[in-house]
Amino acid sequence: MQPFRFLLALSASLPLVACGSTDTPALPDAPRCEIALPAPPDHRLAPDGTVLRDALGRIVYLRGVNAGGRSKFAPFVPFDFASTEASFQESLDHYLDRAASWGVSALRVPFVWAAVEPTQGMDDETFLARYDALLDGAWKRRIWTIVDFHQDIYSDVYCGDGFPAWTLPFPTPEPHHDCADWFTGYSKDEDVRAAFDKFWSDEHGARTAFRALWERVAARHATRPGVLGYEPMNEPHQGTADLKTWEQTVLTPFYTEMAALLHAKDPTALVFFDATGTDGIGASTYLDKPEGEGLVFAPHWYDSVALFGGTPAPSNALTYLSRWADKGREWNMPVLIGESGVPRELETAGEYVTAVYDAMDENALHFTYWEYSDSKETWNFEDLSLVDYEGQEATAITSVVARPYPRAVAGEAPSFRYDAAARTFALTYDAPMENGVTEISVPERNYPEGYRVELSNGCVDATRPGLLLVRPAAGQTRVEVSIVPR
Repeated sequence: MQPFRFLLALSASLPLVACGSTDTPALPDAPRCEIALPAPPDHRLAPDGTVLRDALGRIVYLRGVNAGGRSKFAPFVPFDFASTEASFQESLDHYLDRAASWGVSALRVPFVWAAVEPTQGMDDETFLARYDALLDGAWKRRIWTIVDFHQDIYSDVYCGDGFPAWTLPFPTPEPHHDCADWFTGYSKDEDVRAAFDKFWSDEHGARTAFRALWERVAARHATRPGVLGYEPMNEPHQGTADLKTWEQTVLTPFYTEMAALLHAKDPTALVFFDATGTDGIGASTYLDKPEGEGLVFAPHWYDSVALFGGTPAPSNALTYLSRWADKGREWNMPVLIGESGVPRELETAGEYVTAVYDAMDENALHFTYWEYSDSKETWNFEDLSLVDYEGQEATAITSVVARPYPRAVAGEAPSFRYDAAARTFALTYDAPMENGVTEISVPERNYPEGYRVELSNGCVDATRPGLLLVRPAAGQTRVEVSIVPR
């Protein structure tokens, strides 16, 4: 998106309205009106080329977080809670309320197979009920969810997460999650590579059982409000195979197969398909476009310098994320960056994450930040959560995550930009829908003293916390709206 100038203030004859504040502003503002919150007839989104549209035809942007690393080990939820279900619900509400305060519209919600089916043929209904409650609680706050099968180095018996030990035909160590260098298991642990080889070949039936797992999961959530769809596997690995050959001849057909399987149970679901962890460093892949409808490419991108203690160059974000955007244009499908993040203690974290979000906006990418856990215990000593071990926010990062963006645009060819230093946001779009309402997420913490809205022609409603509704005047062919602090 090309940067564009902010709009001139409206004529002083317009009503003086303080959006986000009860005080009278010193400068003129867009006219205020009462606007009903749009209610699409279906919560699902549908791909239209490289964009996602809601059931009203509006272009939607997903900005969210991952319900994080704490979900990888028992009791497999992203926050601490006492033993009672009442405590679980209280902790869940606190967890989701904080996510909502950041203005997020999506949660990528990991689950591990070892949590669902710890014993072969016996699903854990307690875990499934808690997972359901997280999905339902998110939608009560107007946060969409993505059901993500998560694995890292195959299983917790290798200091990872994901597949249950019973899928392995050979003796396994005890589960653990205390390995700072867990990722080296992909290259150094022969058992990890052998486990993936046997999964892909279905030599001992693990892949057959995996398909049955997903049939149950998709059937369970097919009618659950707020669930956008499913991600068959996080960061799949090739085992001992050649990466290029495997991605083209095994992984691509696997995604075609999984899309058909999932759509048989849930025809309108989106299917988010990931590239490998290695692909997520260089932002390139040998994958071919899978067959099927409702597909969203969902790769990751991490700056290796940031992950391993160095100071990353903010300019890298635009360079690498543009590559993934180009792949979406090549395949003519939406792209969601399922993961990107930095350690909380990185000295330049705020500047760097700002560059990441700027690059997402520039390329019209969807994004779920990795990650958000609220726990005193970590998975493998990782420190990428937006909340520290004492439950305090990493404000240098959360102040960036909580930034304005268009949640849904009732028009075509939208272009938007947020200037973090000035806290100014600008959006333009063409061919506004007749009586169409655009929704802009405006987290209240960004504007503690309120904000002004400048609009080319029309009116706004800022009576709902964290949300600005925009309705252009009849007959407009182009809408220009900006938000500036008071």
